[in-house]
Amino acid sequence: MANQGINFSTLIYEPNFDIWAVDVIFNPVVSSPGSPTYPGRGIFDTRTLNVLAENNSIYSDQQTILDIPEKEFSVLPKQGDHVTIPVDCNGTPQGEWVIVDTWTNGGGETTCTLRKYEP
Repeated sequence: MANQGINFSTLIYEPNFDIWAVDVIFNPVVSSPGSPTYPGRGIFDTRTLNVLAENNSIYSDQQTILDIPEKEFSVLPKQGDHVTIPVDCNGTPQGEWVIVDTWTNGGGETTCTLRKYEP
């Protein structure tokens, strides 16, 4: 009998998104041009990004991300799409962001790297 592994999407991600995700609004300007905005959810987070320079100094910045459950999308958001985060988990308005990169973990979750939208 072959080992089927664990269904991360159902057993791990779904309960986590039920706890940690916030409501968001996607504007599919690249993934589905001309289509209307649509609701979704994601886990909004900011993490440290440290880059070691040639002279051994460290450049520190932050990277803002939104993890999304892939099974909730017929077309996944792409680089260039916009996402509005009305409020984060603390009730703080976050506004509109541009998706600058996406990557899948291969288990049912895509991470969108975000940059604050400035018209």
